[in-house]
Amino acid sequence: MDPAAKRDYFEQLAADWDRLPRPEDSAVRIQRFLERALSPKPLRVLDVGCGTGILLEGLLALCPPRTRIVELDFAWNMLAVNASLYRDPRVLRVCADARALPFSPGLFDAVLCFNALPHLGETSRALESLLAMLAPGGALAVGHWMSSEELNALHARLDGPVSEDRLPAVQELAGEIRRTGMKVVCAEEEPGWYFLLARKALGRA
Repeated sequence: MDPAAKRDYFEQLAADWDRLPRPEDSAVRIQRFLERALSPKPLRVLDVGCGTGILLEGLLALCPPRTRIVELDFAWNMLAVNASLYRDPRVLRVCADARALPFSPGLFDAVLCFNALPHLGETSRALESLLAMLAPGGALAVGHWMSSEELNALHARLDGPVSEDRLPAVQELAGEIRRTGMKVVCAEEEPGWYFLLARKALGRA
């Protein structure tokens, strides 16, 4: 699918995004994701595909006051809603493609990708870009409040630019990450839950 068409799709949805259906216990699942993704507490966090800020309330509550959080999305309108909802000096918002990030390699202690990985394009290219952002010892956390089977079935029922977006099974994703030399700390998948945590070795720049 044309990346511009997908960007337009999310630009148009931004105003209504937070009114779309979500699990009744979505707040519990987000908290579960963040508590595991942010241990130990990072000082530089990249929230990839942040949208309107689904993680941001929890991030601001869980991170130390000196933590800097970058909210990144490729849709300006998503970031505009995000900024209107959460005003905090710890947050910087950047509009960019996750496959071509405008940051120096090794800048972040934690890279989070929640409910976003299928929309980033080719998984291997997206992973390469995200993993490059990690400082030695830094962690990548990928999560979703659906399993890959549930999410892929949902997308297949939709018309438009996301109908072919697929989330790989968590063990498939874990295999791709291990091939980069990263350590996969945890890879879990079940109905209503998808979570992978990987960490870069301390000695790797």
